[in-house]
Amino acid sequence: MRLFGLVAAVSLVLGISFGAVADDQPTKKWNHVVRSQSLPGHQLRITKPTLCRTDARQYSGYLDTASDKHFFFWFFEARKQRPCCKAPLVVWLNGGPGCSSMLGALTEIGPCRLSDFGNSTEQNPYAWNEYSNLLFIDQPANTGYSYGSVVNSTASSAVDFYALLQLFYKQFPQYGKGSLHLFGESYAGKYIPAIGRQILEQNKRVRQRGSAAAPDLRVLPLASVAIGNGYVNPKVQLKYVSKMACDSTYPPVLSQDVCRQMDLDYPVCAQKIDSCYATGDAAQCEDAFDYCESNIDSKLLMVNPSVNPYDVRTQCEYPPLCYKDATQAGEFLNLAKVKRALGVSESLNFQACSRTVTRGFIETFDMMRSYEDDVVYLLNSGVRALFYNGDADSVCSWYGTKAMLTGMDWRHKDGFARAPDRLWTVAGVKAGEVRAHANLAFVRVFKAGHIVPRDQPAHALIMISRWLFRRRSR
Repeated sequence: MRLFGLVAAVSLVLGISFGAVADDQPTKKWNHVVRSQSLPGHQLRITKPTLCRTDARQYSGYLDTASDKHFFFWFFEARKQRPCCKAPLVVWLNGGPGCSSMLGALTEIGPCRLSDFGNSTEQNPYAWNEYSNLLFIDQPANTGYSYGSVVNSTASSAVDFYALLQLFYKQFPQYGKGSLHLFGESYAGKYIPAIGRQILEQNKRVRQRGSAAAPDLRVLPLASVAIGNGYVNPKVQLKYVSKMACDSTYPPVLSQDVCRQMDLDYPVCAQKIDSCYATGDAAQCEDAFDYCESNIDSKLLMVNPSVNPYDVRTQCEYPPLCYKDATQAGEFLNLAKVKRALGVSESLNFQACSRTVTRGFIETFDMMRSYEDDVVYLLNSGVRALFYNGDADSVCSWYGTKAMLTGMDWRHKDGFARAPDRLWTVAGVKAGEVRAHANLAFVRVFKAGHIVPRDQPAHALIMISRWLFRRRSR
């Protein structure tokens, strides 16, 4: 989820606390501890969790960095191997910033999901590890089960993420035989392009240095990225907040007067963002964030707080995250028995979404930064990119994502802009619309909000399977 315009504001108004961060290091005995001479001060601690009853092999643990950051991960092996190829590795990231990827594991795409009562897990028939390996990572530091020194920018997160993948592949080289894919949603629309670029740039350095200089570093086989309801370029995407609120395919959730005022306020917002980009001045960036936040991004929250901004078809019944299962996940993952099963210190206070992390990213103005250039870098380097959007989301609307993609300056810009939108059907049901050209695809998913795998699990699984194995949607 993208939080800075919603949870940050709600928590300040209502005094909601998302918990304190533990700084103690778990002392349990680990099955494996992995180190690399090329990554001094880093190590990977690995155990075999017992929480999710699945026939797939699983591991969990921590990446410890030289700068006292400790990133939690949970891995599930593919249940089946396709005869055509080795199973790909899908790395999943939730957004926020500061929302745990364990939400994705237990309420979206993992092999086990929370039961209706929220006190146990059950099999997920739409799990994404049917034919792909799944790796969920809590990042940046102090998100979910991760802890340690502060990380408050997407760029610094990308450096730590690269080290984790290198150590993971060192311990489990068999999972490097398939392709690597970075998937996520919401604020991961910033994380993923930055991480992808970090991987490609480090791959170049590894090739240049050769095996003698970096004997235990490998070229990471990045093949694609997939971003659901992503927040990538604030300047472009904020322009379409009013359209989603007043002129979408769903009933309006704000009055026409409010939306007209948002349209009048947008040019000022855009000018302030430009000034922030041009100068990098802290005061100007703070001014841009405050103006755009109060006049555009949080307008629905302020004027019509009963509406679920993540899905305008529904009411926000469980604020601030609006969904019952997200609230339950926070409680479930704080149980001592759950922490023991995952190899986590019982004293660590799990946070579904960390207000502390969110505020840190606000204060470094990461919120206002665009990562569109990193998307362009990936595309021009040959990496495939899928953007998909539930069409009932007002936080990161499909209008804004599509506008960003059609205006993006990359080598196949004209071809993508001219490409037709084709109807996507599943078993005769209209599932969405697809626009694809070269190595870029955009999918509008019908009748889904901010969390597509939650709202349309069967369609999401089909979409991702076709993407991973290059089958054309019909």
